[in-house]
Amino acid sequence: MRFRLRTLLVGIFLGVVSCSDINSGWSVTGGGYMNFKINGSEDLDLDIDPDDGDVKLRSNKHYVTFLGKNSDGDALQIMVNKPVLGENAPVTSSGYTYLVLGNSVPAHIISAESSSVKFDRKDSILWSADVRLVFNHCYGDECDNNRVVVTGRMYYWVDPDDR
Repeated sequence: MRFRLRTLLVGIFLGVVSCSDINSGWSVTGGGYMNFKINGSEDLDLDIDPDDGDVKLRSNKHYVTFLGKNSDGDALQIMVNKPVLGENAPVTSSGYTYLVLGNSVPAHIISAESSSVKFDRKDSILWSADVRLVFNHCYGDECDNNRVVVTGRMYYWVDPDDR
């Protein structure tokens, strides 16, 4: 009897310890990632910190924002007004939707009709979307009108404190 109880308690303890890392993931703590291609070939992988996603809609706030960044100085911020499931146009103002590659000046959307954020999930736990954005090309402190097309997927898990 004592052996069975001791074995049961050790088993429960090991089960709890082995599952302790489950709560350190994006789905629990909030945050997410963006996996994109630049011009169909170069990979751009960005992390969204829990505080860099703003999806809480209220009667006086009708937009969502997501900011992905990495240690190479790359960043992409996306803002969408009145988001719906399906096709959405991003806000094209460079203060709200912009692309920074390698610490360059922020690029802005140059083709609004070719840019979209297509949400396939938007709820109190997860926001996910296919993204296609067309920016101008910026390098260092200079920009030109060459196109930089960013395509891929974005996932953002809502911070439990914001649910």
